[in-house]
Amino acid sequence: MQSNKNTAINKAAKPYAGVLTGDITGSQSFSDEDFRTILAVLEQHLSNYAMQYNGHFDIYRGDAFQLAVNQPQYCMHIALGLRLALKAHTPSVDVRISVAVGKAHFRPKEVKTGTGEAFVLSGRGLDKIKSNYLAFYSGNTELESKTQLLTRFADTHVSGLTQTQSETLLAYLQAADKSHENIAALLNKNRSNVSRILNASNYKLVAEYLDYMEQTIATQKQ
Repeated sequence: MQSNKNTAINKAAKPYAGVLTGDITGSQSFSDEDFRTILAVLEQHLSNYAMQYNGHFDIYRGDAFQLAVNQPQYCMHIALGLRLALKAHTPSVDVRISVAVGKAHFRPKEVKTGTGEAFVLSGRGLDKIKSNYLAFYSGNTELESKTQLLTRFADTHVSGLTQTQSETLLAYLQAADKSHENIAALLNKNRSNVSRILNASNYKLVAEYLDYMEQTIATQKQ
């Protein structure tokens, strides 16, 4: 599913990027200690995704973040991964994420000063999410029309997942060996229990949605 990852940023060769702008919901309701652990989980996963998909990120204003990756076809994998990781955390929390793909330029470690279509659409999109948690934007109207309704369904589904379902689904999506036996071993759970949780999470539909988004974004690059 994943291509070979380059380690160097080449803005001239790869101006097309995926930008994720997000914030932690209800951040003021947590104790200082709990919020520090939430930020640590967020930073760890942002760091992992930046390394995996050739990108960089910033965390700013305490509860907001922005990640730009030069492999935009994987941006929805990242968005759902971040949400599931934080919903699986104790205390459980959700994040709003506005995803956009398009032309973008950014400097390593200065993502929040990035420019271009993807940054504009992603930033504006977060302001428009309101009661939702996930949205996808593109300057390519055909790409948007193919994906926005599906993304709203995916958003609603993920919003309703429990902490245990989020943990199990994230483990499944990230595992190279996706057999239920392997997921059970990773989580130190009973195999039949893992199968029950995954089925209740509609894991196959989530995986199909991510595959569809990956393929559609990859084929619509401008």
